[in-house]
Amino acid sequence: MKQEQRSVKEVHSELGMHSVRFAKDEQGRRKEQQVLFKWPEVQKKLGEHKHIYVVDARLGSNNHTHRLWYDVIPPHTEEGQDWRTLGHRHTVEAIIYFLKGHGHSIIDGARYDWGPGDLLSVPMFSWHRHINDGDEPVLRIASTTGPLSLALGQAVYEDERYPEFWVYAQEGEDARKTLIPGGGGEIDRAKVAGSRVAELYAEEVGFAMHEEQLRRKSKVLVKQKDLLFEPTAMGRVAYVVDPRIGFQSKALGVVMAEIPSGKRSGAHRHLYDEIDLIVGGRGKVIVADKEYEFDTLDVLSIPVFQWHQYFNTGTEPLRIVAINTRLALENLGLSLTHQGELADY
Repeated sequence: MKQEQRSVKEVHSELGMHSVRFAKDEQGRRKEQQVLFKWPEVQKKLGEHKHIYVVDARLGSNNHTHRLWYDVIPPHTEEGQDWRTLGHRHTVEAIIYFLKGHGHSIIDGARYDWGPGDLLSVPMFSWHRHINDGDEPVLRIASTTGPLSLALGQAVYEDERYPEFWVYAQEGEDARKTLIPGGGGEIDRAKVAGSRVAELYAEEVGFAMHEEQLRRKSKVLVKQKDLLFEPTAMGRVAYVVDPRIGFQSKALGVVMAEIPSGKRSGAHRHLYDEIDLIVGGRGKVIVADKEYEFDTLDVLSIPVFQWHQYFNTGTEPLRIVAINTRLALENLGLSLTHQGELADY
């Protein structure tokens, strides 16, 4: 059947209304999104495949800026079974939190030893490999800004196992060593004396090289024993990954909250995506007007700008690792947090 031809006015009026309607439609999507992901269901899937995406827009999640998955590394092996020298690298920020097992990672040529409760913040576009050194499987979660980079059209994933998909690494040794996709430019060629505009342009050319230096100076490994929990309006919180404490992070940040038995956190809402991993205890969260009960290893996907508050209903301390993209929204000038009821401890 022949489709009816739409007029230019109809087509472009509809395009304009798409933007007008978006925020209201997005509010509806946030209210309908899945919040709670139970560990037993994920565990069952891990029995069939060692890498399971949990919160991911490609699976229907309403997260636009980051994703989270679980995976298992068998004893005395590494994540990519055929990795030998490089591993992989990508133009997305990545957080890895280890729940069980011991091992080490090689990131940009440096070794980092880790165990349960430790966390890695992998610098952008650095080659990295993760090796299980123990006799038990390693259980971990990873969260990356893959959706954000994909939306920007700037997602590059180069993997030692798939050189046919390399975009830059095949260009030679220098291209494989740099943390800059495509390598840094020749800044001296951009320097033209006597002009403020020329100085501004030279800064633009030099940005990537400066960024590479900052990535190589960035903190990478966080040991659980070094976390400092202090009182805030939301309760006892430790900042884990944040540029204000030495990380070269532009999009992905991490905090950990600790709630005593029988107590509750503060309530707040914010204009950025948040994915929570329950690493200890049990409790409930109220999101908008809905209540969700969770246990250790469950995952929560908190809808953007929905009020939420956590309650420890168990007998042990409740610990929550919150991975968010506040930094991305701050760099866009869009971050907003509203504080409601204060924590009761």
